[in-house]
Amino acid sequence: MKKLSALSLILALLWGINLSPVLAQQTFTVSKVEEMKVSGTSTLHDWDMVAEDGVAGQAVMKVEDGKISEIQSLNLNLESKALKSGKSSMDKNAYEAIKADDFPKITFQLTQVEQVTATSVRAKGKLNIAGNARDITLNVNYSIKGNTVVFSGKQDITFEQFDLEPPTAVFGTIKTGNELTLSFNTTYSLKN
Repeated sequence: MKKLSALSLILALLWGINLSPVLAQQTFTVSKVEEMKVSGTSTLHDWDMVAEDGVAGQAVMKVEDGKISEIQSLNLNLESKALKSGKSSMDKNAYEAIKADDFPKITFQLTQVEQVTATSVRAKGKLNIAGNARDITLNVNYSIKGNTVVFSGKQDITFEQFDLEPPTAVFGTIKTGNELTLSFNTTYSLKN
């Protein structure tokens, strides 16, 4: 009987050890978007396009003691036409510039985590706009509230970086600047 109990204990320990790496990773999905914005300039005025919906994503990460200890994967998908400026003519020009009909999603796929601290992550990933995927490095802040992780940050990019022409209006008299700023504040919640 003692041999059976000892064997059961050993098997239970081995079972637990083998499963612990699998169980430690948890899946989170986008549950809330506080901010998803593209900002730029033009010869007429500065502008913003904001997405209030059309955002999805998933992350597989390990959270311990109120901190991220590991990120195995993370992706974010934004419907191109979810970005709105409040001016339909500007939206139309922007959608043409990013080829939204041909490429209905803007995507980000994490490729490498360089550093994780108690409040920030430095990571590399592929940002794909209009079928043009480019490597970018992000410095992202995060906070953990219960079963949620809130990621926030800003990233400067250019139209040129993605082989795109900045949009123009009124027969080319109004020109959009090449520089863009992406701003985000996105909540990933533990998937049940």
